[in-house]
Amino acid sequence: MLGVLGAGAVAGGQWQAGAAVVRPAAPVPRTGDNPVVEENRAAGSDQWLGGRAETRGVDPVRPHIRGRVSASSVGPGESIGFHLTSRVPQDCTVAVYRFGCYAGAGARHLVTSGGFPVGPRTGGKAAWTPTVPQEWLSGVFLGVFTSADGCRAFTPFVVREPARRSGLLFVLPFTRTPDRPFPGLGLPEGFVRETSAAGWLEERGYDVTYATEQDVHEGRVDLARYTVVVLAGTGRDVRWSRRTRVAVERAKRAGTELVHLPQPLALHEPEYLDEEVRRATADLLDRALGTGARQQRQKPASAPTQLVSARSS
Repeated sequence: MLGVLGAGAVAGGQWQAGAAVVRPAAPVPRTGDNPVVEENRAAGSDQWLGGRAETRGVDPVRPHIRGRVSASSVGPGESIGFHLTSRVPQDCTVAVYRFGCYAGAGARHLVTSGGFPVGPRTGGKAAWTPTVPQEWLSGVFLGVFTSADGCRAFTPFVVREPARRSGLLFVLPFTRTPDRPFPGLGLPEGFVRETSAAGWLEERGYDVTYATEQDVHEGRVDLARYTVVVLAGTGRDVRWSRRTRVAVERAKRAGTELVHLPQPLALHEPEYLDEEVRRATADLLDRALGTGARQQRQKPASAPTQLVSARSS
């Protein structure tokens, strides 16, 4: 049995290979005081999972298809390349999803590519290189690769939005290994836990933008501009580069609050849900953002976000 983790959305039939055009979803209006709340009012579903739409997860030891992106993060107006290989020549598509709350669905479908041919040696050149639209709100995104024979693999990336000074910046430990996909299904270690935390933040109505540790290292984001910087999990600092440590220390001196989200916030395993921990974490974030943060947050109408495990044989 092959486990495929997560939640998401795709319109019926759009994953199928051979489509002639890219089919974008309607953009979400960015109105109101909190763009994240508006974004999460959009419809979502769980159709990106392996096993949905008559698909199956790839063999994590010897995948049928594999894919990667040209960068671990990208900003609006920039391009991102999707590189794919397949054990046998066939057509594949790429669908893009954004993770959040979305009334408990966990993700939203944004766009699906047309079909393009891939094979064992096609990974060197990007099969599809879309430009990130301005209306794509900063967040954790997932490229979902679907082959003509029904296999699925994945690769995550982050969309930055450094021009918008949100109250919270969520820094994820995604880094890109040049010319090499993540192992197995294409999801890095800790992906589900960290994506669950992102969904929890958005369910609570926090105005949050996203970046990666690589963005901090390369100076694409300034941590000192934010009131609170949320770090995924604990113990990540042992892997930080010298430049990242310098950026973190500079932000702390400037008054930025650094918060490590505890692992019990992982919502993909309902038996480990800890409401007391989540409530304490929310209180910590509210205090860091200011005394009025609890009243100022706008909570989207939603059910609790739960990222589930889907299995396919």
